[in-house]
Order: sequence, then C-alpha cells, then structure tokens
Amino acid sequence: MKYIEVFPQFDDVVGFFSTQRGASEGYPYSREDVFAEVGLKDAAVVWPKQIHEDHIAVVSRRPEGPIRIPDTDGLITDLKNVLLTTVHADCLPVYFFDPEKGVIGLVHAGWRGSAASIASKAAEKMTAVFGCEKSDIHVYIGPGISKCCFEIGKEVYDIFSKKSFFMEELADKKVNDSGETKYYIDLKSVNRRQLENIGIKPENIQQSSHCTCCEPRLFCSYRREGGTDKRMGAGLCMI
Repeated sequence: MKYIEVFPQFDDVVGFFSTQRGASEGYPYSREDVFAEVGLKDAAVVWPKQIHEDHIAVVSRRPEGPIRIPDTDGLITDLKNVLLTTVHADCLPVYFFDPEKGVIGLVHAGWRGSAASIASKAAEKMTAVFGCEKSDIHVYIGPGISKCCFEIGKEVYDIFSKKSFFMEELADKKVNDSGETKYYIDLKSVNRRQLENIGIKPENIQQSSHCTCCEPRLFCSYRREGGTDKRMGAGLCMI
C-alpha cells in the first residue's frame, strides 16, 4: 500500500497520506506514481516550503504546472483539480473540506505549528476568505507521532501549558530511569480540541489512530530513526 485514503465519504474530493513506500527524499513531494495511483496525475500540484510555523497561503488561481510557495505550512483553495501537498516524518497532516462552499485545506502541524494553532487558523481563514461556515467544515487529523512516542522536555511542555492547551488532560508526566521528568503530549487531541473550541463540530472531526513512530513497517519517522531525509506525502484535491 502506497497511501492511506482520507475523506472516503465525499465523492468530489480525494485525499491521501503516503506510507513509506510512497515517500520522497525531502521536499517537495513529487511522487507522480502516487498521484497517478490515486487518480490525480493531471492535477496541478502545489508545494509549500514548510518552516514549522503558521502561515497559510490561499491558492486563488489554478497554476499551469507545479508551483512552490515559500515559508508556508498550510494551504487553502476553492479550485478544482489543484492538488495541495505537504510532507511529513512524524508531524501531523490536517485535512479540511467544506462541501457546501467547495473549499479544501491542508496543513502541516508539528509541535510548533500545533502550539501556534495552525489547524484552527486554517479553518478561520476558510471562513474569512471563502465565507465557509464552521459548522460545515469537515476535518481529518491524519497519521503522525502519537502520545505514546512523543516524549518532550519541560521547556516544550511549558510552551503548550502557557497557551492553556489542556495539558492536564492531554499530557502525561513520567520520571525515567535517570530521574528526569519527561512529558508525553497527545498532539492529535490538542489539534482536535483547538478546532472544537472555534466551532468545528466534534462529529465532523475524524482522527487517525496510526502512530508514525511506532509502526516502522508502514511509516517513516524522524523521531524513531534519529533523523531521516525521507518524507511521506499528504495530498488533498477537489475533482
């Protein structure tokens, strides 16, 4: 299997997340074989140059060929046959679709992006730019590092805690064999809670159970491998 499909309940949108079989060597994600496999070989591809921040670009014109957008971790568009892409090696892909307005979005949400509320900012931008109603937006939080493997130090924990991101509920604290206190944050649930707090219906949010870090036969993982040049691709396109 080269990819995991998302949004199967909608006939007019195609989403995927590649397994390690469909990985690329870093940025951009240009696996034409995967695009063909999911039926998107003729789509215009958009490549954001990710920097682990919260900038979200609006794709307002269909490009003639692949385009690169600098310093961007999120994309939204109301255009058909435009394939939004992001690359991942533990960070979360978060997919958005408003079937009423015909708008899609895709963001790269690592811990920095999650701390900056990139997912909820994408939904807010869909409403501001395209007039979407939050009650109509459907979200899929894709495969990524899960709470079981996302061990962090107190400095990162404090960044989330100071932003009131529900750490008492969504993080565990453990003392390791060396006597160090480590924290484990549930990034998927952090993003879910942020989205619910701005008005996305809980029933419109789906969440992958896959952990990229502890499923080595299926996924690449920067954390597990101690660094890797391989990046799995996420994609979303209206057809």
